[in-house]
Amino acid sequence: MDNVKLRFDWLKQSHVHIKDWKKIQQKIQHLIKGKTEKLQVIADFDFTLTKFHIGGQKSLSTYGVMESYSSWPREFKEAIHILKSNYYEIDNDPLKSIGEKIPLLLVLLREAFGIMQCSGLQESNFKFMVEENSLQLREGVLDFFEELHKSSVPFLIMSAGLGNIILQVLKKHGLLKRNLKIVANHVKYRHDATEIVDEVAGRLVHPYDKGDISLCLSDSYFKNLSHCKNIILLGDSLGDLDMSCGATSANTILSIGFLNEKIEESLESYMEHYDIVLTDDQTFDIPNYLIKLVVG
Repeated sequence: MDNVKLRFDWLKQSHVHIKDWKKIQQKIQHLIKGKTEKLQVIADFDFTLTKFHIGGQKSLSTYGVMESYSSWPREFKEAIHILKSNYYEIDNDPLKSIGEKIPLLLVLLREAFGIMQCSGLQESNFKFMVEENSLQLREGVLDFFEELHKSSVPFLIMSAGLGNIILQVLKKHGLLKRNLKIVANHVKYRHDATEIVDEVAGRLVHPYDKGDISLCLSDSYFKNLSHCKNIILLGDSLGDLDMSCGATSANTILSIGFLNEKIEESLESYMEHYDIVLTDDQTFDIPNYLIKLVVG
Protein backbone atom coordinates (compact mmCIF):
# COMPACT_ATOMS: atom_id res chain seq x y z
CA MET A 1 0.00 0.00 0.00
CA ASP A 2 3.00 2.31 0.46
CA ASN A 3 4.00 1.93 -3.16
CA VAL A 4 2.50 4.79 -5.18
CA LYS A 5 2.58 2.80 -8.41
CA LEU A 6 0.58 -0.04 -6.86
CA ARG A 7 -1.93 2.47 -5.56
CA PHE A 8 -2.86 3.61 -9.07
CA ASP A 9 -2.52 0.46 -11.19
CA TRP A 10 -6.10 -0.45 -10.22
CA LEU A 11 -7.31 2.53 -12.26
CA LYS A 12 -5.55 1.41 -15.44
CA GLN A 13 -8.40 -0.64 -16.88
CA SER A 14 -10.16 -0.35 -20.23
CA HIS A 15 -13.46 0.82 -18.74
CA VAL A 16 -11.83 3.46 -16.50
CA HIS A 17 -11.34 6.88 -18.10
CA ILE A 18 -9.36 9.74 -16.56
CA LYS A 19 -8.49 13.03 -18.20
CA ASP A 20 -6.05 14.46 -15.64
CA TRP A 21 -4.01 11.71 -13.98
CA LYS A 22 -1.87 14.07 -11.92
CA LYS A 23 -4.90 15.78 -10.39
CA ILE A 24 -6.56 12.44 -9.57
CA GLN A 25 -3.42 11.09 -7.94
CA GLN A 26 -3.17 14.20 -5.78
CA LYS A 27 -6.82 13.93 -4.74
CA ILE A 28 -6.49 10.26 -3.84
CA GLN A 29 -3.37 11.02 -1.79
CA HIS A 30 -5.35 13.69 0.10
CA LEU A 31 -8.14 11.20 0.79
CA ILE A 32 -5.64 8.63 2.06
CA LYS A 33 -3.90 11.21 4.26
CA GLY A 34 -7.20 12.38 5.77
CA LYS A 35 -8.33 8.80 6.46
CA THR A 36 -11.97 8.07 7.28
CA GLU A 37 -12.11 10.70 10.04
CA LYS A 38 -12.20 13.47 7.41
CA LEU A 39 -14.29 11.63 4.82
CA GLN A 40 -17.92 11.88 3.76
CA VAL A 41 -19.65 10.22 0.80
CA ILE A 42 -22.45 11.57 -1.40
CA ALA A 43 -24.19 9.36 -3.96
CA ASP A 44 -27.12 9.26 -6.33
CA PHE A 45 -29.30 6.12 -6.18
CA ASP A 46 -30.91 5.06 -9.49
CA PHE A 47 -28.28 3.59 -11.85
CA THR A 48 -25.47 4.71 -9.55
CA LEU A 49 -25.95 2.35 -6.62
CA THR A 50 -28.18 0.10 -8.73
CA LYS A 51 -27.30 -1.76 -11.92
CA PHE A 52 -28.16 -0.07 -15.20
CA HIS A 53 -28.74 -3.35 -16.99
CA ILE A 54 -28.86 -7.05 -16.23
CA GLY A 55 -27.84 -9.32 -19.08
CA GLY A 56 -28.29 -6.49 -21.54
CA GLN A 57 -31.84 -5.67 -20.42
CA LYS A 58 -32.24 -2.23 -18.85
CA SER A 59 -33.07 -2.34 -15.16
CA LEU A 60 -36.03 -0.60 -13.58
CA SER A 61 -35.73 2.71 -11.80
CA THR A 62 -37.44 3.32 -8.45
CA TYR A 63 -40.43 4.76 -10.32
CA GLY A 64 -40.38 1.78 -12.67
CA VAL A 65 -40.74 -0.58 -9.71
CA MET A 66 -43.87 1.28 -8.62
CA GLU A 67 -45.30 1.46 -12.14
CA SER A 68 -44.80 -2.31 -12.57
CA TYR A 69 -46.63 -3.21 -9.36
CA SER A 70 -49.27 -5.79 -10.29
CA SER A 71 -51.77 -4.74 -7.60
CA TRP A 72 -51.86 -1.08 -8.59
CA PRO A 73 -55.11 -0.22 -10.44
CA ARG A 74 -54.72 0.07 -14.20
CA GLU A 75 -56.10 3.61 -14.47
CA PHE A 76 -53.42 4.95 -12.14
CA LYS A 77 -50.67 3.11 -14.03
CA GLU A 78 -51.90 4.60 -17.30
CA ALA A 79 -52.04 8.10 -15.82
CA ILE A 80 -48.48 7.78 -14.51
CA HIS A 81 -47.31 6.35 -17.85
CA ILE A 82 -48.66 9.37 -19.72
CA LEU A 83 -47.00 11.77 -17.29
CA LYS A 84 -43.73 9.87 -17.59
CA SER A 85 -43.86 10.04 -21.38
CA ASN A 86 -44.46 13.80 -21.23
CA TYR A 87 -41.62 14.15 -18.70
CA TYR A 88 -39.11 12.40 -20.96
CA GLU A 89 -40.28 14.39 -23.98
CA ILE A 90 -39.66 17.69 -22.19
CA ASP A 91 -36.43 16.50 -20.57
CA ASN A 92 -34.95 15.49 -23.94
CA ASP A 93 -36.19 18.50 -25.91
CA PRO A 94 -33.06 20.09 -27.46
CA LEU A 95 -34.95 23.33 -28.15
CA LYS A 96 -35.69 24.00 -24.46
CA SER A 97 -33.14 25.35 -22.01
CA ILE A 98 -32.79 23.83 -18.55
CA GLY A 99 -34.45 26.95 -17.15
CA GLU A 100 -37.45 26.37 -19.41
CA LYS A 101 -37.62 22.66 -18.57
CA ILE A 102 -37.58 22.95 -14.78
CA PRO A 103 -41.06 24.49 -14.17
CA LEU A 104 -42.66 22.12 -16.69
CA LEU A 105 -41.04 19.08 -15.10
CA LEU A 106 -42.05 20.20 -11.61
CA VAL A 107 -45.69 20.44 -12.70
CA LEU A 108 -45.55 16.86 -13.98
CA LEU A 109 -43.83 15.63 -10.79
CA ARG A 110 -46.49 17.24 -8.59
CA GLU A 111 -49.24 15.70 -10.71
CA ALA A 112 -47.57 12.29 -10.44
CA PHE A 113 -47.28 12.48 -6.67
CA GLY A 114 -50.88 13.66 -6.47
CA ILE A 115 -51.93 10.55 -8.39
CA MET A 116 -49.90 8.33 -6.05
CA GLN A 117 -51.40 9.88 -2.96
CA CYS A 118 -54.95 9.55 -4.30
CA SER A 119 -54.52 5.99 -5.56
CA GLY A 120 -54.95 4.30 -2.21
CA LEU A 121 -51.34 3.12 -1.99
CA GLN A 122 -50.33 2.32 1.57
CA GLU A 123 -46.82 2.40 2.99
CA SER A 124 -46.90 -1.39 3.22
CA ASN A 125 -47.46 -1.62 -0.55
CA PHE A 126 -43.95 -0.41 -1.24
CA LYS A 127 -42.52 -3.47 0.49
CA PHE A 128 -44.53 -5.71 -1.83
CA MET A 129 -43.43 -3.67 -4.86
CA VAL A 130 -39.78 -4.34 -4.03
CA GLU A 131 -40.47 -8.02 -3.39
CA GLU A 132 -42.20 -8.27 -6.79
CA ASN A 133 -39.68 -6.24 -8.84
CA SER A 134 -36.57 -5.80 -6.75
CA LEU A 135 -33.82 -3.47 -7.89
CA GLN A 136 -30.39 -5.05 -8.09
CA LEU A 137 -27.59 -3.17 -6.41
CA ARG A 138 -24.27 -3.09 -8.23
CA GLU A 139 -21.88 -5.88 -7.32
CA GLY A 140 -19.92 -4.69 -4.30
CA VAL A 141 -22.39 -2.05 -3.07
CA LEU A 142 -23.15 -4.09 0.05
CA ASP A 143 -19.44 -4.14 0.92
CA PHE A 144 -19.24 -0.39 0.28
CA PHE A 145 -22.11 0.32 2.70
CA GLU A 146 -20.60 -1.99 5.31
CA GLU A 147 -17.16 -0.37 5.14
CA LEU A 148 -18.65 3.11 5.51
CA HIS A 149 -20.74 1.97 8.46
CA LYS A 150 -17.81 0.27 10.21
CA SER A 151 -15.70 3.41 9.81
CA SER A 152 -18.59 5.76 10.76
CA VAL A 153 -18.27 7.65 7.47
CA PRO A 154 -21.29 9.94 6.86
CA PHE A 155 -23.16 8.81 3.76
CA LEU A 156 -25.71 11.00 1.98
CA ILE A 157 -27.93 9.59 -0.75
CA MET A 158 -29.52 12.37 -2.80
CA SER A 159 -31.99 11.07 -5.34
CA ALA A 160 -34.69 12.38 -7.64
CA GLY A 161 -36.16 8.88 -7.36
CA LEU A 162 -38.92 7.52 -5.16
CA GLY A 163 -37.81 7.55 -1.53
CA ASN A 164 -40.30 4.90 -0.42
CA ILE A 165 -38.75 2.38 -2.82
CA ILE A 166 -35.20 3.38 -1.86
CA LEU A 167 -36.04 2.76 1.80
CA GLN A 168 -37.47 -0.68 1.11
CA VAL A 169 -34.53 -1.74 -1.08
CA LEU A 170 -32.01 -0.70 1.57
CA LYS A 171 -34.08 -2.21 4.36
CA LYS A 172 -34.26 -5.50 2.46
CA HIS A 173 -30.46 -5.66 2.45
CA GLY A 174 -30.04 -4.44 6.03
CA LEU A 175 -28.40 -1.19 4.94
CA LEU A 176 -30.36 1.37 6.97
CA LYS A 177 -27.52 2.37 9.27
CA ARG A 178 -26.98 5.39 11.54
CA ASN A 179 -24.37 6.94 9.24
CA LEU A 180 -26.92 7.16 6.38
CA LYS A 181 -29.04 10.13 5.32
CA ILE A 182 -31.51 10.00 2.42
CA VAL A 183 -32.93 12.98 0.56
CA ALA A 184 -35.44 11.90 -2.08
CA ASN A 185 -39.03 12.25 -3.25
CA HIS A 186 -41.13 10.57 -0.61
CA VAL A 187 -44.83 9.78 -0.58
CA LYS A 188 -45.62 10.79 2.99
CA TYR A 189 -48.34 9.40 5.21
CA ARG A 190 -49.76 10.83 8.41
CA HIS A 191 -48.40 7.92 10.42
CA ASP A 192 -44.93 8.18 8.87
CA ALA A 193 -42.44 9.09 11.58
CA THR A 194 -39.14 7.85 10.15
CA GLU A 195 -36.08 10.01 10.68
CA ILE A 196 -34.18 8.60 7.71
CA VAL A 197 -36.18 9.94 4.79
CA ASP A 198 -36.17 13.73 4.57
CA GLU A 199 -37.75 16.43 2.46
CA VAL A 200 -35.94 19.70 1.85
CA ALA A 201 -38.40 22.49 2.65
CA GLY A 202 -41.16 20.41 1.08
CA ARG A 203 -39.47 20.61 -2.33
CA LEU A 204 -39.53 17.87 -4.90
CA VAL A 205 -36.09 16.73 -6.00
CA HIS A 206 -35.48 16.66 -9.75
CA PRO A 207 -32.24 16.05 -11.69
CA TYR A 208 -31.63 19.75 -12.35
CA ASP A 209 -31.91 21.13 -8.83
CA LYS A 210 -29.59 18.91 -6.81
CA GLY A 211 -27.29 21.91 -6.38
CA ASP A 212 -30.07 23.97 -4.80
CA ILE A 213 -31.14 21.03 -2.64
CA SER A 214 -27.54 20.61 -1.50
CA LEU A 215 -27.30 24.33 -0.63
CA CYS A 216 -30.45 23.94 1.48
CA LEU A 217 -28.53 21.38 3.53
CA SER A 218 -25.52 23.66 4.06
CA ASP A 219 -26.75 25.06 7.39
CA SER A 220 -27.85 21.72 8.76
CA TYR A 221 -26.41 18.47 7.43
CA PHE A 222 -23.17 19.81 5.94
CA LYS A 223 -22.57 22.27 8.79
CA ASN A 224 -22.43 19.33 11.20
CA LEU A 225 -19.84 17.71 8.93
CA SER A 226 -17.52 20.69 8.59
CA HIS A 227 -14.66 18.49 9.85
CA CYS A 228 -15.24 16.04 6.96
CA LYS A 229 -13.35 18.04 4.36
CA ASN A 230 -12.84 15.16 1.92
CA ILE A 231 -15.71 13.95 -0.25
CA ILE A 232 -16.20 11.01 -2.57
CA LEU A 233 -19.09 11.84 -4.91
CA LEU A 234 -20.78 9.16 -7.03
CA GLY A 235 -23.33 9.80 -9.78
CA ASP A 236 -24.47 8.84 -13.26
CA SER A 237 -25.50 12.21 -14.67
CA LEU A 238 -23.77 15.57 -14.96
CA GLY A 239 -26.41 17.07 -12.65
CA ASP A 240 -25.24 14.75 -9.87
CA LEU A 241 -21.99 16.71 -9.68
CA ASP A 242 -23.91 19.51 -7.93
CA MET A 243 -24.77 17.28 -4.94
CA SER A 244 -21.77 18.64 -3.03
CA CYS A 245 -22.56 22.36 -3.52
CA GLY A 246 -23.69 22.71 0.09
CA ALA A 247 -20.45 21.28 1.47
CA THR A 248 -18.73 24.65 1.45
CA SER A 249 -15.95 23.59 3.84
CA ALA A 250 -14.77 20.72 1.63
CA ASN A 251 -11.17 20.79 0.45
CA THR A 252 -11.00 17.70 -1.76
CA ILE A 253 -13.89 16.30 -3.81
CA LEU A 254 -13.19 13.19 -5.86
CA SER A 255 -16.02 12.52 -8.32
CA ILE A 256 -16.75 9.13 -9.90
CA GLY A 257 -19.24 9.02 -12.76
CA PHE A 258 -21.00 5.92 -14.08
CA LEU A 259 -21.56 6.43 -17.81
CA ASN A 260 -24.25 3.87 -18.54
CA GLU A 261 -25.45 4.67 -22.06
CA LYS A 262 -24.64 6.81 -25.14
CA ILE A 263 -21.03 6.20 -24.21
CA GLU A 264 -19.36 7.42 -27.41
CA GLU A 265 -21.44 10.59 -27.53
CA SER A 266 -21.06 11.43 -23.83
CA LEU A 267 -17.61 10.20 -22.80
CA GLU A 268 -15.74 13.41 -23.61
CA SER A 269 -18.20 15.54 -21.64
CA TYR A 270 -18.16 13.15 -18.66
CA MET A 271 -14.36 13.10 -18.62
CA GLU A 272 -14.36 16.90 -18.66
CA HIS A 273 -16.49 17.06 -15.52
CA TYR A 274 -15.94 13.83 -13.55
CA ASP A 275 -12.52 12.92 -12.15
CA ILE A 276 -13.03 9.22 -12.91
CA VAL A 277 -15.50 7.89 -15.48
CA LEU A 278 -16.58 4.23 -15.51
CA THR A 279 -18.18 3.01 -18.73
CA ASP A 280 -20.72 0.17 -18.68
CA ASP A 281 -19.52 -1.02 -15.26
CA GLN A 282 -22.18 -2.88 -13.27
CA THR A 283 -19.85 -3.29 -10.29
CA PHE A 284 -18.65 -1.10 -7.43
CA ASP A 285 -15.09 -2.39 -7.65
CA ILE A 286 -13.45 1.01 -8.18
CA PRO A 287 -15.22 2.81 -5.29
CA ASN A 288 -14.50 -0.19 -3.04
CA TYR A 289 -10.79 -0.18 -3.86
CA LEU A 290 -10.68 3.54 -3.15
CA ILE A 291 -12.37 3.09 0.24
CA LYS A 292 -9.91 0.34 1.15
CA LEU A 293 -7.03 2.71 0.44
CA VAL A 294 -8.57 5.38 2.66
CA VAL A 295 -9.29 2.93 5.49
CA GLY A 296 -5.69 1.70 5.25
